[in-house]
Order: sequence, then structure tokens, then C-alpha cells
Amino acid sequence: MMKQFIYLLALIPVVSLGQIGISLSGNSYFTTGQTILPIESGEVETVNYEMRNNGIALDWNTGRKLIIGELWCMLGMTYNIRKTFYNWSETNTNIANYEIVERRLIPSIRFEYVFLRNQYMALYSGLGGYAIFENLNLDQNNNIDLNTLTHKYNGIIPFFRAGIKFNRGNFTINPFIGYELETIYFDQLSNISSEEWKESFDNANIRTGIRFGLLF
Repeated sequence: MMKQFIYLLALIPVVSLGQIGISLSGNSYFTTGQTILPIESGEVETVNYEMRNNGIALDWNTGRKLIIGELWCMLGMTYNIRKTFYNWSETNTNIANYEIVERRLIPSIRFEYVFLRNQYMALYSGLGGYAIFENLNLDQNNNIDLNTLTHKYNGIIPFFRAGIKFNRGNFTINPFIGYELETIYFDQLSNISSEEWKESFDNANIRTGIRFGLLF
């Protein structure tokens, strides 16, 4: 696995001889509402919640023209913290109020080959993947040892993708289809076995999607 990352990193200086773009973005918002959560014996209960979400993202892309087509490399890093407080006092007083804190670090890498481009559209195909490193912490405002209530979630999702990007003035639309491998869970990247990679390929699924934007 580490050798594959070294090969990918070795390609970056070759690709980076062309155009380069860097973007930094972030968000912070608060919301409140009501949701449904399972409690016990297959039953569900409504609960009021308050949620604060903070996030920051850094994206770097570079590309260059080849004899035929263009080659692009895109790297991304997103860090997100979401705190959700569940208030059971109005719906079920038998359940103590608690707060869940979710911390996610999501690095990603993608290579795209644009084999046809004109002023209205671009056809491309590519491969890449993204990883999710996440900690879930439960806090009930008491003396419970939080170390026993911390769930660590690490996963990596490789994919292959092809699509078409339409550009009309300030409006862009990008329908795509991808072949996404099953999530591989791990404690350390070096511990991922060849059997897990094979199982991920065997259980892959076709995903479709669309992105669009309007520049003002």
C-alpha cells in the first residue's frame, strides 16, 4: 500500500509543470430540530437536538496538456467537527441528555485524463480515492471515563470515474458515473491485506451523480 502512494507522489512533479490552482474554504453553522433515534427492543423515539458544525477544506490541483488530451492531479484535505446535543427532557425523561462530538479528517487524491475538450464541454475519465479518519466521542456531563466511549473509524474508498463537463457561460454541469470499491476499514494502512483489497473489488458498486454550479 505504501509503495502505491510513493508511486502516486512521484507523478506529482511531472504533472505540476503545468497549471496550478489552490483553494481554501470553510464553514460554520448552527441548527436545531427534532429527529428519530432507536432506543431499545427495536423501538424508536423522537428527540430534540442542537448541532454546531465547523469545517475547513484545502484543495490543490495541477495539470498540463499532453500531445493528446490533458492530465490533472487533484489533492484535497477536509477537517470537520460536528457537535450534536440530544435533549431528551421533553420526550423521554428516562434517557439522560448527551452530546456526540464527531471529528473527521478526509484526505483525497484524484487523477483525471481529459481526452476531449472544446469551449462547451470536456470528456474525462479518472481514478482516485479518499480516506476517512474519524473519532466519535460521547459526553453525558458526568464522571464517565470518555476513553471507554470513544469510537475510532478509519476507512478508505478507492474509485474509478468517467463523466462529461458542460460549460455554458457562467453555468457548469457535470454528470458522472463511477465504479466505487467497497469501503476498506483499518487501524493502520500497512495492515490492509491483499484479501481485503480483493473483497473490496468483488463488492464494488456503480455510483452515479451530478455536480453543477453557477458563477455570479
